[in-house]
Amino acid sequence: MIPTQTTERLYYLDSTLREFAGRVVARQELAGRPAVALDRTAFYPTGGGQPHDTGALRPRGAPEGVVHVVDVIADDGLVWHVLDAPLPADDVVGALDWARRLDHMQQHTGQHVLSQAFVQTRDAETVAFHLGVNTSTIDLNRVDLGPDDLAATEAAAEAVANAVIDEARPVTATFYDEAALDQVPLRKPPKVSGQIRVVQVAGYDWSACGGTHVSNTAQIGLIKIIGTERRGPETRVTFLCGGRARADYARLTTLADGLVARFTTSQDELLAAVDRLLAEGKAVRRELGELEAAWVASTADALWAAARPAGDRRVIAVAVDYSVERAKRVAQALRGRPGAVVVVGVRGERPQLICTRADDVTLDAGDLLRTAVTVGGGRGGGRPDWAQGGVPTDAALDVALAAAARSLDAT
Repeated sequence: MIPTQTTERLYYLDSTLREFAGRVVARQELAGRPAVALDRTAFYPTGGGQPHDTGALRPRGAPEGVVHVVDVIADDGLVWHVLDAPLPADDVVGALDWARRLDHMQQHTGQHVLSQAFVQTRDAETVAFHLGVNTSTIDLNRVDLGPDDLAATEAAAEAVANAVIDEARPVTATFYDEAALDQVPLRKPPKVSGQIRVVQVAGYDWSACGGTHVSNTAQIGLIKIIGTERRGPETRVTFLCGGRARADYARLTTLADGLVARFTTSQDELLAAVDRLLAEGKAVRRELGELEAAWVASTADALWAAARPAGDRRVIAVAVDYSVERAKRVAQALRGRPGAVVVVGVRGERPQLICTRADDVTLDAGDLLRTAVTVGGGRGGGRPDWAQGGVPTDAALDVALAAAARSLDAT
C-alpha cells in the first residue's frame, strides 16, 4: 500500500543542491521498471515545460548498489524515481547529473527573462514553453508581425534579455497564499491554486513556476534567438541559453573557419565570396542548359535523318547509352515532328524503354510499350501518346526493341 505522505522537494529550497540523503517510503513498478518514492528528494520531476533530472541513488554508507535514475514522475504528492535496476536499500543518498540540471536551470531562467523581454518590447505574451534536448521554444500570442518587424522584435527582445543577464540580478523563489498574490505583479495568472511558488528576477519578472532556476541572471550566461516561425495563431521562438549558446557559437565558428579556408578569404568577405560563387554557378547552369538544348536538337536531327519511313510515319527505334533524362528530352523533341513514332531504349544498370508518337499518329504508345517490355521480361505502361517501362538487362532491352519493331511493322 502506498503511504499518504508527500515527498519534500528540496529543489524548491536550493536548486544548486547536488547530493542529498533520503529514505524510501514506497516502491512499485512503472513502465516495466522499478521505481521508488522518497521522503525527500532533489530530483526534479517532468513538469512546467521542463524535463526531469537524472542521476543515481545508492545505499547510504555503502559505495556498492548504485542504481541510475532514468525518469522522475510526480504523482499525488509523491515523487517517483524510475530506476534502471532494483534499489537494494531504503536509506539512500541521491546524486544529480549536475551538467543536465545546470543546463535546465539556464534554459528555464533564460525563458523567464526572454518572455518578459517580449512583453516589454512588443507586448507579446508567452502562452507555451518547451525545454528540448537541443533547443528551447516559447510560443507568443502574436502573428501580426511581418519579416522586417519580426527581425526587429527578435533583436530588441534579445538585447533587453541580455542586458538583464549582464546586470546579474538575483533570482529568488517565494511561496504565496492565493490571497496574497494581489501584491505580486505576475506576468500572467497561475495555473494552480493553493500555495503558489513565484520565481522573481529582481525588479524585472515575477512568474508562478515550480521549476529549477539559477541564483542570479549572470549564471544564464547568454541568450540567443536562433529562429522564429508562425504556428497557427502563435509565433514560435527558438532560443539557446548558457552552455548551449556557447556550443552553438563554437559550431558556427568552426563552420565559418572551414568556409574561410575553402574560399581563401576573411570571415567579413564570406558573403561576397558566396554571392560570387552563386552568380558563377548560375551562369554555368545557364550555359550548360543552352549546350544541352543544342545537343538535344542536334541528336534529334540526326535520328530523324536516319528514321525508317513507314507509309505516312517515320520510325525511330534505337538503343542509347546516355541518361534516361536525356533520352526523354530527345524523345520529346522527336515527337513534335509530324508522323514521328519513337522507341528509345536506354542501356545501363536499370535499362528503360520509352515509347512516344506525334499527335497526328493514331498509335497507342502505352500498348506498344507493354507489348515490348513483356517480351523482354519487364513491365511498364503509360498514356496513348507517351509510355515508359523497364527490363532487367541490356540483352532484354534488345529483345524488347525488336518486339516493338515487329509490332510496328504489323500495324
